[in-house]
Amino acid sequence: MSDDDGVPIIDDATISTVLDVYLPERARLIELLAGLDDEQWALPTECPAYSVKGIASHILGDDLSLLSRQRDGAVQGLVLIAERMPGADFRSLLDGFNDQWVEATRFLSPALLLQLLDLAGQWTYRYYCDVDPNTPGEPVPMFGVPFGSASPFWHAIAREYLERWAHHSQIRRALGLGSLTDAPFLETGHAIIASVAGVPTSDGAPSTDPDSIWTIGDLALGSRARTADILTLGHTADEVVSLIDGPTALRHEFAARVGRR
Repeated sequence: MSDDDGVPIIDDATISTVLDVYLPERARLIELLAGLDDEQWALPTECPAYSVKGIASHILGDDLSLLSRQRDGAVQGLVLIAERMPGADFRSLLDGFNDQWVEATRFLSPALLLQLLDLAGQWTYRYYCDVDPNTPGEPVPMFGVPFGSASPFWHAIAREYLERWAHHSQIRRALGLGSLTDAPFLETGHAIIASVAGVPTSDGAPSTDPDSIWTIGDLALGSRARTADILTLGHTADEVVSLIDGPTALRHEFAARVGRR
């Protein structure tokens, strides 16, 4: 299903279009990382505590975490780390879990990290292809599902693509390459975020013209490159507000969702 302008609405019936991009995105990431030297692996990123290698390790940690808790029913890592951080809020627990993983995997060689990213990418793809997209799973708050409730699995599939696309783009920006704007990567991410916003429409989104203006509902995000930056955490909320056009309240609401902390 799609809107009148041809932009797909991401839901249980069309989530396969997101899955179709999983393996190509991972292949592009591995191809990029395979060409790095030691200095490039160590470059800082927009995540102050993480180098390029740190972000790559974080991506691997995300894959292994979701496979363990979603596919295999293991105790969630956040539950385990909460035992060491009693009283901590969700964000602190999540940051603590991620930081612990990235620190623990510093010893991995780049070659081994790439092999593991390849394997974990294939495993998650196969698992998500096999699962019923409407099976109840963990809550995905970006779709408006509160903690303690269940989201259909297609929510998690969409969220994980956004995570991968954002982290891939963070690595690219650290290397001076700019966000991942190629088709179908931007188109898929844009469709997910527009669907989350409840306004899956953009007159400029289907165009390959780099100067076309991409929109989400009444918000004009800008060029292809700027849209990719905005949607992959390339700007703070204040920066997003200043970069996009549209009603003031909507600009601030949208910026709060996509702005980098």
